[in-house]
Amino acid sequence: MQALERIEFSNNWLTLVFMVGLLLLVVLKMLNHQKLFEYSRAFFLKGFIEKKVEERTAFFNAFNVVLFLFFVLVYALFFTNLVVFFLPETESNFQIFLKILILVLGYFSIFSILDLVLCHLLEIKTELAHFIAAKLGYSYTIALLLFPFLILKAYSFLTIYVLITVFVVLFTLRGVLTFINNKNLIINKLFYFILYLCALEIAPLLIIYKITV
Repeated sequence: MQALERIEFSNNWLTLVFMVGLLLLVVLKMLNHQKLFEYSRAFFLKGFIEKKVEERTAFFNAFNVVLFLFFVLVYALFFTNLVVFFLPETESNFQIFLKILILVLGYFSIFSILDLVLCHLLEIKTELAHFIAAKLGYSYTIALLLFPFLILKAYSFLTIYVLITVFVVLFTLRGVLTFINNKNLIINKLFYFILYLCALEIAPLLIIYKITV
């Protein structure tokens, strides 16, 4: 009988990352447990976006900053799984995760700042308030709902296909609800919506494409 070599794979770094994620959730609960609960079920909470728009809370308050960091952490973990899956020669290690984390943090940080600055410069913040609140709020919801599946993917028999399916379903639901919450803007103020898409959605992607290609 031929002996089979056992391949040892250490995921200590992954456990540490999940612990950081759980710590961020604890901090969020301590800062505002009610708001965290609302974000976790925003897809099913009627009037969630309207409430966020009426609150007009600053983006750089403690709760929003911690929630943004959690969002970046979860998306970085998800993209790391995708990279390892689609590029089998890529080894899943902390260096790969760290590179993706920096890229995700940099992209969404710059994107969020441009979002706020250009809306002020173009004087369309009022018209796009609901759209921005829906897009950002539902993105945070995806992160909160996706996090448990990432843990299951790491420590159980959950496959990458299930993880991708969950993300696609959540992302599609985000798009549908964002459209429903902003149908008046899209229909009645199409010019503002197209202006926003060109300046803040399409242009950054073109810039990234030009840089990377």
